[in-house]
Amino acid sequence: MNSQVNNSLVYMEGIKVQFGNVVALNGVNFRVGAGEVVGLLGDNGAGKSTLIKALIGLYRINGGSIYFDGQKVNFSSPREARVAGIETAYQDLALIDRLSISRNFFLGRELVKKAGPFRLLDKKRMDQITAESLKRMGFETFRRIGDTVSFLSGGERQALAIGRANHFCAKLLILDEPTAALSENDTDRLLRLVRDIKKKGISVIFITHKAHEVFEVADRFVILSHGENFTELLRDDVDLKELGKLLISSRVKAVREMASAVAHQIRNPLGILKVSAQMLRDDFQVRVNEDNYKRILNTMINKIDTLNLIVYNFLEFGHPRPAKRKNCSVQRMIESALAALPLSKYPEVEVELVIDENMDEYPMDENLMEQVISNILMNALQASSGGGKVELRSKMEDGRLNIEIRDNGCGIDTDTKKLIFNPFFTTRTSGTGLGLSIVHRIIEQHNGSIEVDSLPGKGTTFKIKI
Repeated sequence: MNSQVNNSLVYMEGIKVQFGNVVALNGVNFRVGAGEVVGLLGDNGAGKSTLIKALIGLYRINGGSIYFDGQKVNFSSPREARVAGIETAYQDLALIDRLSISRNFFLGRELVKKAGPFRLLDKKRMDQITAESLKRMGFETFRRIGDTVSFLSGGERQALAIGRANHFCAKLLILDEPTAALSENDTDRLLRLVRDIKKKGISVIFITHKAHEVFEVADRFVILSHGENFTELLRDDVDLKELGKLLISSRVKAVREMASAVAHQIRNPLGILKVSAQMLRDDFQVRVNEDNYKRILNTMINKIDTLNLIVYNFLEFGHPRPAKRKNCSVQRMIESALAALPLSKYPEVEVELVIDENMDEYPMDENLMEQVISNILMNALQASSGGGKVELRSKMEDGRLNIEIRDNGCGIDTDTKKLIFNPFFTTRTSGTGLGLSIVHRIIEQHNGSIEVDSLPGKGTTFKIKI
């Protein structure tokens, strides 16, 4: 038998799950050691929950093998997985509104007592155990333990589901997006609980798309993307910023495929529409309102051209060309990027360039880096459109090129900072939201990094190192 199987509590190899023609998991490998906390990360739709549901028997696998505690298994139901020692706090919580808190806590495992020839639910004992268990976890926000779940808030429901799974857990606790409805204080309690569970030798799978939460407690991280393994890292081999970058990269990979597929689907119909509109304009005559007729058709053609540009951007995003690095002038690259911008539209904004004149040429893909600088400068101009200054400073530090672009706009909040490089994320009413995702990808192609410093009301600074 594979030594990794013997050394793992959970060992899943080549897992494939398919729903009709849709492949949800495609050859995924995953393992959890005894007493290990594994952070299972990835964007929505990456396959995290599907993988866990395949493990516990909720979904049937179409390929691959599953081993638990050294034995090959194929659980037919979550109940069978629970008997083996696996407890799960599901993302959808799996609670019944009409039942009490304690009845939900013991759902499917109700305690009974004898009353003559009858067996009755032991409500008093279930209430007592439920209250004590939740109190030990630090979740003491519940009203009465006999209240129905329908009266609980989202955070209280989440706490109940986690408490239930923790109470009955024997070998493996699975937490599926456990902080989704928790307050900051309850999230801290949950992380302390995970540490305590680990001390008892119980393994934990912590499923999330929030790197900063799982980073505090996990021993190892597994990132899925589009139903496949993206990467696997030990806690000691990565810092939080690097883990965040890898999550963004996994999202970009998945979205690239989607963007390319969408672009190919609509490119041909757009071409037909444009040719048809041009024929109507140039080859057909109307006897009345000819000017209006041509004006409408010209407007249609312009809008089709705009859509074609978006399609082109999607295809470019979906099939990026590799970076061709060679020595080139940093100053020339920056000045070319600036020249490509519509500065006349922002007469009230001053642009200041501070470039070390003695800076040597630097190896980079000049065209791609022009795209990066133009994109960020354009964002800075729009942020400062009410007036002020946009500053770009470049220097060499520790043998690497450093470029900082700062605006005097209104700044961005912490939540927006976490999302700003995500594909299709935008705070504007127009645009595709691909610009900063492409910037992130190009910086990655140069083995570099990009960070954002910003506070609401105090402007934003993009810091690039390549």
